[in-house]
Amino acid sequence: MRKISRGRSENDEPLSAGRVEYLEQARQRVRTRRIRRTAVLLVLLTAVVLFATGVVGSSVTMAKDFIDTARIALLPGSGWPQQTGVSEVTQVEPLTGSFVELGKESCVVYSRSGKKLNSIQSGYARPALAAGRNRFVLYNRSGNELRVESRTQNLYTKQMENSIFLCAVADNGNLAVVTEDISAMAKLLVYNANMEEVLRWSMSSNDGTPLRMAFSPDSRKLAAAAVTASGGQMMTNLYLINLASGDPVSIANQSGVPQWLGWTSASTLLAVYDTRVVLYNAGGGERAAYEFAGNTLKDVSVDAAGNIALLLGSGQLHQAVLLDKNLNVQFSGSVASANAIVRAGSLFYLLSDSGVECCTVSGERQWSQTLAAKPQALLADAKELLLFSGNTAQVLEPPQE
Repeated sequence: MRKISRGRSENDEPLSAGRVEYLEQARQRVRTRRIRRTAVLLVLLTAVVLFATGVVGSSVTMAKDFIDTARIALLPGSGWPQQTGVSEVTQVEPLTGSFVELGKESCVVYSRSGKKLNSIQSGYARPALAAGRNRFVLYNRSGNELRVESRTQNLYTKQMENSIFLCAVADNGNLAVVTEDISAMAKLLVYNANMEEVLRWSMSSNDGTPLRMAFSPDSRKLAAAAVTASGGQMMTNLYLINLASGDPVSIANQSGVPQWLGWTSASTLLAVYDTRVVLYNAGGGERAAYEFAGNTLKDVSVDAAGNIALLLGSGQLHQAVLLDKNLNVQFSGSVASANAIVRAGSLFYLLSDSGVECCTVSGERQWSQTLAAKPQALLADAKELLLFSGNTAQVLEPPQE
């Protein structure tokens, strides 16, 4: 019996480089079509489940978030670097699987794999943004308009009655807006994920005007640090608002101006003022505090675990102070001149005019890197360092020894 050979015969010619490239491109097109079909099936399945269970109203928002997440995961980008088109970066905020970057003239959203998801030309004179887990609000601090955006599209555009001072977004999509109030000092409004008003508070001069706001991790409470004048000095009234009851409760009164406000757990609230850092119990009362001892606060960074990095200045000298989530001092020492500091677990990064320096929590220098353009922002997490400079976003790799 003749043996059948299934291998390539000796007379077969090897594939040319062009033929190999053509076949690889064809395979890639097939894989892309399969990914797109999978994404479409996931979207359709989500819609069927929502309508079959009768859960449509607020779950439409959840469905949009799910669709965005599926799209980001199944349709990855080409990687880094990317020309984002934002040359003067004013804010960079992380979102799930992505980030939003704001400049003076434009706002863009990219996935963490380098795919552009959204681009907004608002024309706002003084644009600012606040971000939650899956959406953000872009608003005009010199006007009345705000835009609520998902990672891929506009969800709502709203004209407020008066000028907007401040906004905050919860992880579940709740939105808090502070506006001017002709009959009072300021007005605080809270909307749910479907832009239905759930709370309204006209704040008097004694109540103050909120300069910082933060939703609790479960999105059920809102903390607001409102500034007022008393006895010739600036004072901050710190309020906690339970959205279910709507009643604001004063939990602290502190001299100075709030520079940062956020929740480090479901029961603790961190406030950074211009002279000190305070950790509060959500029920009221200080749990811990750290004083700046006459130094000027230059920058502050708080990582996802609640660890803190402070950049302090006194004349030409700069000092880095690292605190854990309970405000225990981990490191305090002089550092080179810097414009910003970023905390990421056991490391911190200093951004100067010419480059980036990485140090450990004990202050030991790990590496430094000189850059062609001034670094404007840095997103640091366990996976990678994403650096923003010029109009480019790129992965920052530690230099080889």
